Parts: sequence; C-alpha cells; structure tokens
Amino acid sequence: MYNHKEFFLAEVCMAWQTKNNFADYWKNLTINQNDLNALTNHLFETESPAVIEVLATVFVNNRLKEIQAEEELKQEEAGFFYHPKEEYPVGTKIIFPELNWISGVVAATREGNNPIFGDFSVITVEFDDGSTKEFASNLEDHILNDKTYMSDSISEIDANSIMQEFGVQIKRQLSQALANQNELVLIGHSWFPKSLLIDIGIGSLNIAEAILDSMDGGPIGIAELMKQLEMTDEENKQLLEFSLNYALQEDSRFDEVGSSGVFSWYLKRMEPKSVLEVPLYLQSDCQSLEREGFDPDLEKLFSELSDELTWQIDPHEVYEPVKKVRIPLSYPHWRAGTLPITPETYTIFPSALQSERIKIDFQDEISKERIPAWVVRPHRYVTGLKEWYEDQNLIPGSIVEIASTKDPGVIKINIERKRSNKEWIKTVLVGADGGIVFALLRQSIYAGFNDRMAIAIPDVKGLDQIWENRSKKEIPLKNDVTRLMHELSKLNNQSHVHFVDLYAGINVIRRVSPQELFFTLADNDEFTHIGDNYYHLSASQ
Repeated sequence: MYNHKEFFLAEVCMAWQTKNNFADYWKNLTINQNDLNALTNHLFETESPAVIEVLATVFVNNRLKEIQAEEELKQEEAGFFYHPKEEYPVGTKIIFPELNWISGVVAATREGNNPIFGDFSVITVEFDDGSTKEFASNLEDHILNDKTYMSDSISEIDANSIMQEFGVQIKRQLSQALANQNELVLIGHSWFPKSLLIDIGIGSLNIAEAILDSMDGGPIGIAELMKQLEMTDEENKQLLEFSLNYALQEDSRFDEVGSSGVFSWYLKRMEPKSVLEVPLYLQSDCQSLEREGFDPDLEKLFSELSDELTWQIDPHEVYEPVKKVRIPLSYPHWRAGTLPITPETYTIFPSALQSERIKIDFQDEISKERIPAWVVRPHRYVTGLKEWYEDQNLIPGSIVEIASTKDPGVIKINIERKRSNKEWIKTVLVGADGGIVFALLRQSIYAGFNDRMAIAIPDVKGLDQIWENRSKKEIPLKNDVTRLMHELSKLNNQSHVHFVDLYAGINVIRRVSPQELFFTLADNDEFTHIGDNYYHLSASQ
C-alpha cells in the first residue's frame, strides 16, 4: 500500500530542493519571447513609459505566477491538503495529514444540514481500500483551517525579495533582451511601445537644430525646446515629450547630454573635440578586470591609482555611494585635462543607461567658479579641466578632490592648497634626440600630491612630440618597462623601483593600465619582485 506519509516527506524534500535551487533558476535565467510579449502588453495597458526597474519587477511577478501555476498543477495531480474551508469538486484528490496521511478522491458532494455551523457542504471521499467517509467543506470556522503542512510554498516568495537578491542580473539580462527587439524603444531610462509614439516631422527637427545652433550647440532642456517648437498639446504632453525625445535620439545631429532622468539636448557637431574623440593620452585597448575574487592586496594597490582602465563598471550594479573622493592625477589625465571614472568616482558623476555623453559643471569649492565639463561614459573619463589644472599650477601626481552636491549635474572640485615651496621630486627632461631622462630636482609645488606619482614636466611640448611620434610605432611594453626601470633605479641607492613610481613614470610616455604593467613585470624573468611592491632589474639588463 502506498505510504502517504512517505509521499509527504518526499514533497517536503522536493520543496526544500526547490527553495535551494531557486537561486539557480534566476542565475540561469533566459528571457524568452513570451516574457517580452507580456512586457509589451503591460506597456500598452498602462500607456506610460517604464524604467528597467519597473519592467524587471513586472517580469519577475509574471514568472512567479507561471511557477505558482506549475506548482498548483503538480499539487492538483498529487492531491490537496484537507482544509474544511475549501471547496472540493467531485474528482479532486485530497490528502488528510491528520488521519495518518491517507488520501482519497471526492466521490460526491451535498449541502450540509446543521444549524450550529450555518451554511457548509459535505463531501464523500473514497479511499484506496474502497471505503468512504464524509467530511465538511466550505466551512469557514474550523481549527484545521489554520494548519500549514508545507511552509516552503513558492507563493511565500515575492518579487521584492527576488529583486533584492538577483535584481542586478535580472535587469542586465532583461536590458540585453529588450535591446534585441523592435517593438519597444528606449529613451533615456524608459521603455515604451514604438507604435504608440507621435510622428515628429523632419521640419520640427530642422527647427530644433537651428535653435541649438543659435545657442552655440546647447544644451536645452526638453520642456524649453517643446515651448520654442510650439508643441503645447497639454492633453498628450507626456506622450508628445517622449515622442520628441525619441525623434531627436534617432537623428544623428543631436546628442542627449542630460544627467540621470533629465533630458537635455546638444548639437553633436558643436561638442568639444575631447568629447567626440578620445584624447591621444587616454587611448588604450586594455581590457578592464572583474573586481570580484581579485587578490585583496593587489586590488587595494590598483584602486589607489584611480585608473579608469582597471575595473569593470556595470551600469546595473548598485555601487556604494560616496560623497567625496581624492584622485591622484596621472600624466595622461593631467595632460588631457580629464578625470577618471572608476567604481570609486562612479556614484559622484551623473550616470545614464543610454546617453554616451553628459554635460555637467564643476564648481571650484573656493572661488565658486563654474567649469563646464563632460562625462564621456563609453571611455570612462570626464573632460574640461585643462585650463583649471593650469590655473591651479597642478602637476602629474597632484591630488584633486571631488564631491557630490544636491544637483547631480554639479560637482564640487578642490585641491589641497598649500603655500608655494620647493620640493625634491622626479623631473622629466627631454633631450634633443627625443629621449627622456628622470632626475630629482627642486620644483615649486602649489598643491598636495602623491609622493610616488608626482612628476614635474618642464617641457610639455617636447613630451607632446614624443607621444605623437610614438603613436605611429608599435613599441613592446616590455621594452619601455625595461628602459624606465633603468632610469628610475638611478634615483635611489638600492636601485629598486616601486610599482607606483614605475606606473607613474611609464604613463609619461604611453598609456598603460596598472594590470598591464603588473602582468608585464610578473611574466618576464628580467624583473624581480623583492617585496612590498618593489622591483629590481636583473644584472643582465
């Protein structure tokens, strides 16, 4: 005879496995066409744009309903636990945990007849041995109604708990799936059915170009642009705004440059050169690293260098917000007038999932002067600070401090100000033959600096010519590292070179990430690590 208690224990075991394998379900998620159709229908019903967080929650709720339906179907096939309050049609399988887990099938139903209990029904259940017994159903007041026999039900899991644990991955995969379909379009952070958009004619776009041209390129907010275009339909204002944003987005003449959630437009042809083209000093083919699981000591060393090439940045990831960050300037950023976007600085600068360039202002914390600047998301740098660096008499290695404000489009900027004094620091001298040497010379210093990264550059034009000449050649990194090791080892009696000194020095002549330098040192016997991030060049070199 079938042991129904064993059946129950098997079900409990299966529920436990389901709960423990639930993580695998979301980790190995595949977005299918039915999922996308459901989201499209949701947007058609609401007739309102939705951000990825909202769509992800809708998606999770839909999946949970599917899982719940599957569980209910399995439960129906196995049998329902008996609760007097439920209604059980003829043919329903029922399990009776309170009767030693026996089970049976409802053979008949009738109305109950007992004024004490009010309205209820009576079901006749036939058991496996052929016997029958009657039980109450549709009976609201009974002690067994509060009994729970399986606490691991999938119905107890809600979308919020799923999003808290797996939200980043779900949003990432859903964004990728949405990007590969054609029915929904993304404007800014929001998705909307393309077929519901209002058609914006080429004439309106030409007028928009003329308006921006008269403003030296912009920027102009979408509300002001609609006003100047005389788009004043209050009844369809939100749809009209969304449609105009989409039309501008699809026209290559325009660039959306607003900070998170704010639409602002600019003429692309009038953007600064350092926005449209990566400056020579920042150009690199280096692949960024995944931070998770990386050696802690090496991670700390790399992160202190504030190099945008080091760590990957996931726009769907929730990074720990910071209000203030200190950044030591490498030569490439000092020369280009830029700052790096790293996981540490990422939350200070305004972000956007779609806009590649964002117009912002830096504000000098002392003078309150506003410095126009641009966040260039694809290449992870912020440009526009060249003149400010010159005004502050900064050098490579100077420490710049940035801080967020209540306005995401305004970033405070400052330096550690100090009276002008002379310091012995590494100085790059450019020879007539285009070669360089490093020497320790006394230089005037006007701001706080990183001791190992500080480098004085008396001949900027000479170095510019070296960069220009080298850009036409393919020089192995190992050759440059060997050469720089020779130069820098002359500056101390032990002939040892610290990793940070070498990183700062080699970036004076070529763009090199910390990981590229580290792997070059680690993979070649000519370089010996002697501890505490110091390296020594072998005698044969």
